[in-house]
Order: sequence, then C-alpha cells, then structure tokens
Amino acid sequence: MSAKPSSVEIADTVSDLMYGIAGWLLIGLGAAAFLSGTGGVIQHAGTNEMLVPLLLLGLALLFITSGIFVNPRFRRRIDRRLNLSRFGQAKTVDSRVLSPSENRHEPCVSCGSSLRTGVDRRYRQEYVVAGIPVWTVSENHNYYCSSCATEELSGHISTDTGSSDATERTIAETE
Repeated sequence: MSAKPSSVEIADTVSDLMYGIAGWLLIGLGAAAFLSGTGGVIQHAGTNEMLVPLLLLGLALLFITSGIFVNPRFRRRIDRRLNLSRFGQAKTVDSRVLSPSENRHEPCVSCGSSLRTGVDRRYRQEYVVAGIPVWTVSENHNYYCSSCATEELSGHISTDTGSSDATERTIAETE
C-alpha cells in the first residue's frame, strides 16, 4: 500500500464507519423497542390492549436483525460462520493471495526468503456460539512465498497472483 491512502480507501473506511453507526443505532432502537414491548406485554397481560406491545416486539426483532446485517463487523463474523452445532472454542484458518501492490516485505516461514507475492494464512482461535464467532482469543499470520505455497498448500488454495484483488478462501479446521 502506498504511504498516502487513495480516495477509494478513504471512501471505503468512511462507508464502513457509517454502516457501523447505522447498525448500532438500529440495534439500540431495537433494544429500546424490545424493552417497551416487553413492559407493555407485562402491563397489559390478558387484556384487549396487547396489540401495540406485540407490534413493538415485532419491530424490535426487525430493528435488531437489520442492525446486525448492516454493521460490517457483524457481517464479517457471520461470513466466517461454522456449523450451527458448533459451540465453544474453534480454530479457523483464512488464506488469501498476496499481490505485489500490497508492498509486503515479510519473510517466508518455510524458506526464510523475503516475499512480495505469495500466500497469507491467518490462524484464529475463537469462541463460537451456534457457529458464529463471538470472541477471538488469538490471531496469527504465516506468510509463504509462491514456490513454498505451491509445495505446502497445493491442495488448499490457488496461488494465481495475476489479479489485483486478493483472493480469499476460508478453510475451517475443527479439532
């Protein structure tokens, strides 16, 4: 990456920030509607005036769900989801191709040579609830040069560095 961020990078950062704010506002509004709806259900239990509290509970569910899907941090976690039956600690591995435009100068973990293109493998240990990561315990990176990546990771990812976009594929490893 260059020393001066491009206008596209700045626009992406601002966009993520605005989506994050909108997501948290929707979640907050949903929480307030949930509390109001729950209080109304408790207060008007068994009477004919239950329609408004039940509508508030429905709106609360809609706002909270929308806020989760609008917020980029939640979307990234949902994109990394595992099996719905997974609970507790899980180890995951994300692999992506490094392009020369990233100007990375990391050593290869296999041969020790400096690399400009190759593969970045990110190892995470995280707690998951119903397959969705809720907390990352640790995160580490290993960098492989193109030749070592071809040898060691031939079955996992393609090392085609011809495209400018970084190719990413998530491989979930379970214990």
